[in-house]
Amino acid sequence: MGSINVWSAYGFMGRLVRILFFSTNLLSVLMLIGVLVYGIWLNLSRARYAELLDPSLYVDVSRIMIFVSIIAIINAVIAVYSVMKELRCLIYSFATANFVLFIMLMMGGVMGFVFREKLIHQIPLDLKMLTSLKELYGNDNVPITEAWDDLQKNFRCCGVNGTDDFKIWKTSKWYMHMKKSPKPMVPESCCIPGHEDVCATANATDTSAFYQDTCYMPLKTDLLGVMNVAAWLLVISSLILLLPALFSGIYARLIKK
Repeated sequence: MGSINVWSAYGFMGRLVRILFFSTNLLSVLMLIGVLVYGIWLNLSRARYAELLDPSLYVDVSRIMIFVSIIAIINAVIAVYSVMKELRCLIYSFATANFVLFIMLMMGGVMGFVFREKLIHQIPLDLKMLTSLKELYGNDNVPITEAWDDLQKNFRCCGVNGTDDFKIWKTSKWYMHMKKSPKPMVPESCCIPGHEDVCATANATDTSAFYQDTCYMPLKTDLLGVMNVAAWLLVISSLILLLPALFSGIYARLIKK
C-alpha cells in the first residue's frame, strides 16, 4: 500500500493547513460579528448627531462596518463548504474576495482615523453647533431639532461651550419666534427629568431645574472615543481576514484534481 504524500491535501501538511484555515476562519468570523454589532450600535446611537457636524465620516464608517462584515461572514461560511468539499475554484474565489474585503475594511479604519484627526485639528465643531442652535433649531428643521434634543437628553447637557451655555438659547431664533408666554428659557430637552414644570418657567437666577454642563466637550470626547474603537476594530479585523485567505489558498494548491 502506497504512502500518502506529505505535501498533499490528505498528508501531514494538508491536515495542518486545513486546521489552520478552520481556526483562523472562525477567529475572523467572531471578529466580524463584533464589527457588525459595533457598527449597528454606532449607527443607531450616533448617526443622529451627523446633522451637527460636517463631514460626518463616522456615519460612513458605521455603514462600512455593517455591510462589509455581513458580506465577509457570508463569504466565510461559503469557504467552509468549499474546503470541506475540496472545491478549488470556490476556494480561490474566497481567497480573492477576502483580499478585496481586507482593502474595504482597512479603508474604513483609515477613514475612522482621518475623522478623528479632522475633529481634533480641523472641524470647528463648537461653531457648527452654535450656528445650528441659534439659526436652525426649531424653525421646522426636524433633523437639527431632534439631534439637539437627543444630544442634550443623552449627555445631560445644555448649550454649547464656555459662555455659550444655557443662556445662548435666549439668543436663538427658536426663542425669538416662540409665541408662548411666558417663554421658557431653554428647550424641554435641557430640563432635568421630573422638573419640567419648574424648568418651563425658569429664569437666569433659578437654574436648578435644568442641566448646567455644556454639550461641546461631551460630544467631542464621545465621538473621538467611539471612532477610535471603530477604527481599530476595522484595522484588526481586516488583517485577520488575510489569514484564512492565505491558508485556503495553500490548501487549494495541495488538492490534486
